Amino acid sequence: MYINQDKVFSTSKADVLFMSFDMAKPLQEYLLNNKERLIPFEPSRSSEYYELDSIHQRIITAIDDQTQKRALSLIITVKNSNRIIGIINFTGLTFGVFQACYLGFSIDKDFEGQGIMHITLQRAISHMRDQYGLHRIMANHLPNNVKSEQLLAKLGFVREGYAKSYLKINGEWQDHILNALVFGN
Repeated sequence: MYINQDKVFSTSKADVLFMSFDMAKPLQEYLLNNKERLIPFEPSRSSEYYELDSIHQRIITAIDDQTQKRALSLIITVKNSNRIIGIINFTGLTFGVFQACYLGFSIDKDFEGQGIMHITLQRAISHMRDQYGLHRIMANHLPNNVKSEQLLAKLGFVREGYAKSYLKINGEWQDHILNALVFGN
C-alpha cells in the first residue's frame, strides 16, 4: 500500500508526509533498520520503544501535537513508496514574541549522502516559516557529528554557542553545539 493522503511536498527522490496511523509498521522498520547507527546520537531506548504499541502511542501524540501546534513530525519516504527513509521533527513550537522551534532529523543509512535530507529540510524549513510564521529554528548537535554540522551550515544555520552537558544521549550527558537559522528581522 502506498501512503500519499497526507503529503506535504515531493522532491525528485522523496515524498514528505505528515505523520499518520498507517505509518506505524513502516516506521518500526525504519527504526529497527537504523537502530545501531542512531544509538550514538539519541537518548537511550528501551526495547519497548521499537514495539508497534509504543510507536502507535507516539503517532497519537505526534498527531495531537500537530493539531495543537506544539510540534510537527514529518516522514520522508522513497518517492511513490511507503518505505520510510527519514524523519524530520520540529518541536517546542513557541509563538508570541519568540516564534521559534527546534529541529531534529535522521535519515536511513542506505540513503545518507545522496542530498535527500538537504532538499527535504530546505522545503520543510520553508513550510515552517510560511505556514507557522516562525522567526527562528534552532538545531543542536554533538560536537563530533560533522555530517549534521555540515548539513546545518549548508542550510544557513549559524553556530550560536556551546552547551556543556546539554542532553542525555546514549545514557550520558553530552555537550552540544547550538545553532540557529533566523528569518529576517
